[in-house]
Amino acid sequence: MKKAYLEHIGIAVTPNSRLAEALRILGLIITGTETVEREKVNTDWIPLPKEQGSIELLRAMEENSTIGKFLAKFGRDGIHHLSFRVENIVEQTKALEGAGFKMIYAEAKIGAHGSLVNFIHPSTTGGVLLEISEKRSNI
Repeated sequence: MKKAYLEHIGIAVTPNSRLAEALRILGLIITGTETVEREKVNTDWIPLPKEQGSIELLRAMEENSTIGKFLAKFGRDGIHHLSFRVENIVEQTKALEGAGFKMIYAEAKIGAHGSLVNFIHPSTTGGVLLEISEKRSNI
């Protein structure tokens, strides 16, 4: 049996959502739009790079951790964030902040796999938490 691969991530957005702008700054742009009349929805497509991604399952170690609070709030599993690999996290952070996006950290922190990470605050992306990540060459 062949392995499954990520087809797409569907995100419901409000009419005033700035999520597409944040993704554009990260180099991910809308390449097409389609109306699905049966569902009464317009869809915008943002293709992901050819590089293989992964699924990260986040399990809370403590109830008062970020993930513990997330699970308590919703009472179920759910998409916590979308992560995008960038070449230079400092430059990308400056570009995002310059466009009015609020970052969670003043400076990138060490995350999983030794990568540098920062998050775009969901209050500036229509409620979707985005992570940017830079792989460190010495890891």
